[in-house]
Amino acid sequence: MGDNTTNLTIRFLADVDVPKISTFFEGLSEASRSFYHPYAFDQGAVANIAKELRSSSCVHIGAFSDGKLVGHVWSRGRGEDGYPGLGVAVIDAFHNRGIGQKLMQQIEDIARERGEQGLALTCYRDNYRAIRVYAKQGYRLVGRTGDDAQFRMVRNFADDDTPYITRGVYASSIPWNIAPLTTDTWSLDDWKWYIELLNVAGCNLLKLYIWPTQYYHPDEPGLGSNAWRYQVWHDALAYARVMGMETHVGFSSGTVPPSTWLRYPELRAEDVNYTGITLCWQRGKDRILPYQEYLIETFADVADSFVLWFADPGACICSECRDYLRVMLDGLHTLSAIVDGRAAITACPWWIENIEAGKSGFAPHPNLRCRIASELPEGSKVIIRSVEYETIDIMREGGLVPLPLAFFLDPEGGFESNNILPEPKLQQIDTWLERGLEEKHTASLAYRLTPYTQYPGDFYFFRRQLNPAQSRDSILTDLGEYICNPYQREEVQDDGMHFASAVESLDQWWSNQREQDLADAMAGLNALRERHDSVRNLADGATLLHRLSQGLGDQVLEAFTENLRLQMSPMPIFRGLTLDYLWSGRAHAFLQLRIENWLKRLQP
Repeated sequence: MGDNTTNLTIRFLADVDVPKISTFFEGLSEASRSFYHPYAFDQGAVANIAKELRSSSCVHIGAFSDGKLVGHVWSRGRGEDGYPGLGVAVIDAFHNRGIGQKLMQQIEDIARERGEQGLALTCYRDNYRAIRVYAKQGYRLVGRTGDDAQFRMVRNFADDDTPYITRGVYASSIPWNIAPLTTDTWSLDDWKWYIELLNVAGCNLLKLYIWPTQYYHPDEPGLGSNAWRYQVWHDALAYARVMGMETHVGFSSGTVPPSTWLRYPELRAEDVNYTGITLCWQRGKDRILPYQEYLIETFADVADSFVLWFADPGACICSECRDYLRVMLDGLHTLSAIVDGRAAITACPWWIENIEAGKSGFAPHPNLRCRIASELPEGSKVIIRSVEYETIDIMREGGLVPLPLAFFLDPEGGFESNNILPEPKLQQIDTWLERGLEEKHTASLAYRLTPYTQYPGDFYFFRRQLNPAQSRDSILTDLGEYICNPYQREEVQDDGMHFASAVESLDQWWSNQREQDLADAMAGLNALRERHDSVRNLADGATLLHRLSQGLGDQVLEAFTENLRLQMSPMPIFRGLTLDYLWSGRAHAFLQLRIENWLKRLQP
């Protein structure tokens, strides 16, 4: 167990080390003691540790520097999570040297040798430094202690066997402005709820995308209304890092705020896809870069990578941009110089198959995919649509790490409104996973617009990747226990199982449209809604779905819309679809368009 690289020795505690424990206690500051107090820091604790050195159910390991005890890790028995409990501390003078992680790795190796399936610990919710260490070591949240002060975390050794090394979510912040359904309206508390859920599920990457209408720059007062978003996103990314996730911030290569597009007509792109936000990169670079530079400066300390999107949401096809590979490479090199090593650069060559084939207004670009793969640094991540299997293979063969974007979870293109209706998509996820395993994918990126009504699908998506052998019922029960009984209270111990059954019934209804399945889902969710806020949101979504599934009946669309609006208005999850628009005369029409879309989709 020796480690001479830092003049450090890690070994089992022995009787001869017992006198050193009191000195170790003295090296812990009051702040460290407040976070780490499995016992009183007195001679009684020293005596208890000495006794446990002889117990076969306990393990005590020390980190020694020049004979001085500077770190201590222990495990003992089995707790309510089914694993031995763990505690670790390092004296303050030796913080930030990786000693805690070394100790945890050592006791984990011993636990494996002893045939344990994992380890468990608790950590104060505001002890971000420790949580990040634990999360990086592979610990996931499973709940909270009864006083709500600490997270319960587990290290399940089976997680290491996952074929999916990177399991990411693209939490799209496209400005729908439907609070609180869409993430562009979220507060930091909303983000924390979702990030913690993702950690429980096994997600280890969070990507945000900043839409051009959300750009902010302090030199432009007209963009001041977006300043709050940058602060919330910054803090959300920081929290994702606490939870052990990679963090990615995305933006598009040629886009600007609409006000800038309007001011410079001579620089506008001859664009495909979106208009009103895209300038020609070759002619308008000087007007594009200030927004990107400020964005990079804002998020560089919390982003592991900046994702540069090409050809989406818009692209220029003028004569100067005809060689689109040149545009892409110039964008990558320019942004790399601005980032200056503070983060990685990830390419997202959207529509690359169409560009190569000369579709969608582009000139043909023979072998574009192979050419871009050869230009990117080996080992770089690259985001590709999950259905572009050939492109994924090309990138992988070029030494890159493709992140297949699972767009089916929240499709756009006229289906945006449908994402509001709760649809777990468990069977589609199973099909996707089977194909991904066949293709030997090692990474994924889930597309998500409306987490509050779709989180069961998110949880299932990531947990299936983390452990493909885990049964659906087991995964849903884990989710139910986290949502309904994070404190392990006996009086609600069956709620998790009932929640899992309701989600399964909801998924079955989408497959067969059998009325009883939807009735069962509603009954199960409504029975839990008063005790659990997250269930309430899902139950309200199921109530909307049930009413829509019955159709118009004898009502005309206008009357149906108004009745449904009145039913939805008291539901907090639908505030943005109803109450936020009452000040204008558009409220009825705004909702009616979505109702027409929903009814059309749900027709038998």
